[in-house]
Amino acid sequence: MVQVMDTSSAIIVGAGFSGLIAAEALANAGWDITVLEARDRVGGRAWTDHLPDGTIIERGAEWVEDVQVEMVALCDRLGIPLARTGMSYHDRRPVGGPPVSDDELAAGRAALRALFAALGDEAYDISVADAIERLDQPEGVKIAFRARIECTSGAPATELAAWHLLHLASAPEQVDSPRIGTGSDAPTRALAAILGDRVRLSEPVLDITIDEDGVSVQTTKETHRAAQIVLALPKPILVQDPFAALLPAAVLAAASTFGVSHAAKLFVPLLGPAEPSAVLDTRHDYWVWTANQGTEGLRPVLAGFMGSQPMLDLLEVERDGTTWARSVAEVRPDLALDFDAAGTQTWHDDPYAQGIYTHVRPGDRPNDELLRQRHGRLVLAGEFTDDVWSGFMEGAIRSGQRAASLLDSSLPAPAAATH
Repeated sequence: MVQVMDTSSAIIVGAGFSGLIAAEALANAGWDITVLEARDRVGGRAWTDHLPDGTIIERGAEWVEDVQVEMVALCDRLGIPLARTGMSYHDRRPVGGPPVSDDELAAGRAALRALFAALGDEAYDISVADAIERLDQPEGVKIAFRARIECTSGAPATELAAWHLLHLASAPEQVDSPRIGTGSDAPTRALAAILGDRVRLSEPVLDITIDEDGVSVQTTKETHRAAQIVLALPKPILVQDPFAALLPAAVLAAASTFGVSHAAKLFVPLLGPAEPSAVLDTRHDYWVWTANQGTEGLRPVLAGFMGSQPMLDLLEVERDGTTWARSVAEVRPDLALDFDAAGTQTWHDDPYAQGIYTHVRPGDRPNDELLRQRHGRLVLAGEFTDDVWSGFMEGAIRSGQRAASLLDSSLPAPAAATH
């Protein structure tokens, strides 16, 4: 007797936010779901770890914004608290360049919003570097803006389309930024617990076949069969085999158009008291911060984020982090820091990420709408497929919701969002 495959069955490759959100939605709708994850943990590029003394650190994604409605709603639904940090993700005091006041930075952001509105579609054609030079602002403001965008976007300003300035132009003023109190990967751990044995860890995919009979996925452990497949993967992994071979040529071209951003994170235990603060080193494209853990007071660690591969190379991050640490000692001489216990995290050398997220290059206009459509038995998910919150956990959540709704029309697609 020929076994008839359940048409409401799906294999989801990737157990980050996007894959687990899609899996939970489909499972709740009665689908037979299998989630395959190459790592021995869920969360993907959201990875909460601890220092030897138990202090929480975030090796990957960290920040949440109040306007990220899907993330806020997810944490509320799962009973996961958001912790106020006492400082702003958006407000970073520039150092290392010409002195610049808060009023000058505010005026510069207003000028940037006007420039961005005037650019229109030209924001995809010129670089961040070229756009900033059009600003009639003090040199210190322009240097701070360039460093901020390079840091956040993970690439040199000459390699970033001016579209990336939207991140700075739309930044809210004077906010107390939250993060997930029990760790950025807490929602994915909670979702994995809900899904139970549907989530298969340490099971890399070796081969995938899609034909008229369904989908067959060969892993290092066994072969899985289903009617549909969701690839919830970072862009660098998606455009490599065995996944690239499944993509229609136009979809592969759209995904390949994006550049890959690179960054590193730094963790240095605090040896003494400090206040919440954020400082941007405009010479080396990194920012460091001290932040509260909600009502528990200051989290006893200085954290840092450096963007762009040239800066990672300049500060020899891959060697041992000591060059970066020496730079931080100059930038934050006011803090007592335990550099002997400092650590770093990079992502370009992670085999299942190969970068932090994506960026748009000058002159490129990726047809990203193709990434948000169903292609036969195949649907894509992942933060870079989102049209508004690419690069954020919010974008990953929205992409998972979209993927589930493309397979099952009874499920809601994400609501329209603004940055």
